[in-house]
Amino acid sequence: MLKILRLLEDVFFPAKCLNCHVKVGTQELFCAFCRRQLQDIRFLYPASYDCKHLAGICLFYSYEQGVKTALHKIKFEGKSQLLPRVAEELNTVCYCADLDVSWNLSENILLVPVPTDKTRFKARGYDVTTGIFKQWGEREELVWYEALERVLPTIPQYGLSKNKRRQNVKNCFVVRKNVRGRDIFLVDDIFTSGATMEEAAKTLKKAGAGKIWALAFAGGAQI
Repeated sequence: MLKILRLLEDVFFPAKCLNCHVKVGTQELFCAFCRRQLQDIRFLYPASYDCKHLAGICLFYSYEQGVKTALHKIKFEGKSQLLPRVAEELNTVCYCADLDVSWNLSENILLVPVPTDKTRFKARGYDVTTGIFKQWGEREELVWYEALERVLPTIPQYGLSKNKRRQNVKNCFVVRKNVRGRDIFLVDDIFTSGATMEEAAKTLKKAGAGKIWALAFAGGAQI
């Protein structure tokens, strides 16, 4: 029955590129042309973003046009059905082997998501970062490790200055699992100023974590 429903959905509601709206495969977010335009793999210097607790930062897509549309629909319009398509886009561009060339990674890295504010998670009914990165972690044989918990409410970071972003997330995380001596991929959907990633990394470091590398699906990185 499920296969029949999916077939009917493909016929009457075919998937479209979130950037130019041409028809694409059911698991694709973008057409090949738009994918090439929006993929923007960047390795950033943590010091440039005052992220002294991060060993490295990597972003995969520009936070603009169709990428921004997709994440906005997922985060603010309840379009959870787009999450598998975003996850598939990540799978096309992100490989540990490529990251290792730049970062000389250790073995048995933990994959730790930046946790969502509890109020927003409850309103959505799903976690965006988990939907994007967990499947990728399974493919790369990484341990998905929800070590962080957000214990203080925060407001959305967009529209805030750099200093206000830092204040907004200050002391909002605690570590709930043992990370002592373990290297970590810290993952989130968007990286802009680095405030959230740095606060999460600082909290993990205080708990004894080793090297921490930040990965974000999209970046509108600002200094």
